[in-house]
Amino acid sequence: MNVRRPACFVSTASVLMDLPLHVSKVPQPGGAVTATSNGPAVGGGYTVVCAVARQGVPSALAATLGTGPNSALARSAMMRDGVELVVEELVGDIGTCTTLIEPDGRRTFITTQGVEAEPQIDDLNRVDLLPGDYVYANGYDLAHESSRECIASWLCNLPEGVGLVIDFGPAESEIPDSILSCVLNRATIVTGNDKEIAVLEERLGSREALREAAPDALLVRRIGDKGCKLWPVDGPIELIPGFSQRVVDTTGAGDTHTGVLVASLMEGMDIYEAARRANAAASVSVRYRGPAQSPHRSEIDAILESAEPVESASLNISRYSSES
Repeated sequence: MNVRRPACFVSTASVLMDLPLHVSKVPQPGGAVTATSNGPAVGGGYTVVCAVARQGVPSALAATLGTGPNSALARSAMMRDGVELVVEELVGDIGTCTTLIEPDGRRTFITTQGVEAEPQIDDLNRVDLLPGDYVYANGYDLAHESSRECIASWLCNLPEGVGLVIDFGPAESEIPDSILSCVLNRATIVTGNDKEIAVLEERLGSREALREAAPDALLVRRIGDKGCKLWPVDGPIELIPGFSQRVVDTTGAGDTHTGVLVASLMEGMDIYEAARRANAAASVSVRYRGPAQSPHRSEIDAILESAEPVESASLNISRYSSES
């Protein structure tokens, strides 16, 4: 008798070595500033797959790693969190992302490319996907000329029954119209922060145009410690309240939210309970410096048990139209 494997979360998002630098301000051209840092950490696309794995849900990375020291650190993190690599490595190393973080949380990124920018379509086609699996992709890989055609063609032809989660992020404006349209049409979940979703709506023409472009997708709009707004396919926009926390670093908070949201859905929770857990997870991640700070399941349970009771798990968005 054949035994079906559990559903798996598969991420194509490029993994980078992050170097977060906390600065008083971004220097003017030719200027200088002193920064503080906890040192490099595995980041980029690793944060979302790490968040899923820490909920006890099977997780795999379908993004290219290399043979260099940065890739070795990434593999060590994957071994610690129980994330499987399902594509072949290339000779070379993954790139880096230096992040300048200002006191108000604003971030400026300086990125170098490595082997993560060279996905191989044959590798992706060999990934064994089954109904119930979820595939995740981000906007950076759909914007870069070296990766977007490969990633987009694979995403737009995923097997039936496999979910597609998209977070375009700040790179959305650099994604060609044809790729944006195809991916939105195939998406199961489209997520982004308030500004990113607003920019996407403006590009498409309206909020309703976004719904038409992604007819089968749950639309998730993250609004910081206020929580997130959900727009399901068959229902009104709802607000899921968040959790206030002292913010140290917002790096990776959105990816943590997405990972926990999807992991909870894969475990059979409805979208509202999944979003509440995602809000709690994001509130924990911002307490610490650096990416990949997702809490484990037990930490989220503790937050939810100790939180003040919420009058309603989902409030009609018309009461919060000023946040749109």
